[in-house]
Amino acid sequence: MKHIKRKFLFHDFLQKHAVPDSMEFVDKKDINQNFLKKTAKDHFAILTTETGEKVFSFIYNDNGTHCMIPVPDFSLVNYNFAYKLNLERKEYRKKLVQNLADLNTPNELSNTFAYDYQGCASSCIIGLFTAIECFVNDMIPENFIYEIKSERKTEIFNKQQIQISISFMDKLTKVLPKALGKNFFTKHTPTNSHIYNLRDLRNEIVHTKSDKTGQNNVEILKRLLSFKYDETFIATFKLFNFYKEGFIEECNCEENW
Repeated sequence: MKHIKRKFLFHDFLQKHAVPDSMEFVDKKDINQNFLKKTAKDHFAILTTETGEKVFSFIYNDNGTHCMIPVPDFSLVNYNFAYKLNLERKEYRKKLVQNLADLNTPNELSNTFAYDYQGCASSCIIGLFTAIECFVNDMIPENFIYEIKSERKTEIFNKQQIQISISFMDKLTKVLPKALGKNFFTKHTPTNSHIYNLRDLRNEIVHTKSDKTGQNNVEILKRLLSFKYDETFIATFKLFNFYKEGFIEECNCEENW
């Protein structure tokens, strides 16, 4: 699949609604360092691109130099970065196998490929999982209340408490279905099994267990070599759009980065 369109925080809302009257419109010719310095504290900005897209931004003071920085949607920025890492991972994997297939004495170059592959593949897995975590938390309605009932007690969680106290898979398979009225995991399918596998591998990487034989490290690396990356990106793409139609889109440009 191709890389995705870049979208920023509050993208859909800003494109569908006029800028609030409470916000001051300033012509870009009037924006300079003095203006940014005066308005930097507690001020957000909405930039308008040459295509008319409105982009949520904030004013950042970098040691006296002020600049307007767009705020990406964290779900999409993590997905996008994981996508780019996956492209790099594929190249490192080719080099790793090519350089070690018939090599009797490993050299510095071949050892470097082993480092590069595991680092890139691990970061790809973590980034893609983080994209889903961000998305799930964003999709919980602001005023939603989640209840866990047992014979002895009923536990009640608001959105903030859900984000902090409920496990990732419970948020994904229990909270969102109740909050949004539909469930991506109603049936066990090859598509949603990729999400479970992503969760499992991410946990193994982040919470790596040590042993004297090195077997655990070997098993993680084997999984990093055989994991179904492309299929998992597609599954994540489907998950996002299942709960928020049109949220993630492939870019229509011809670049493959």
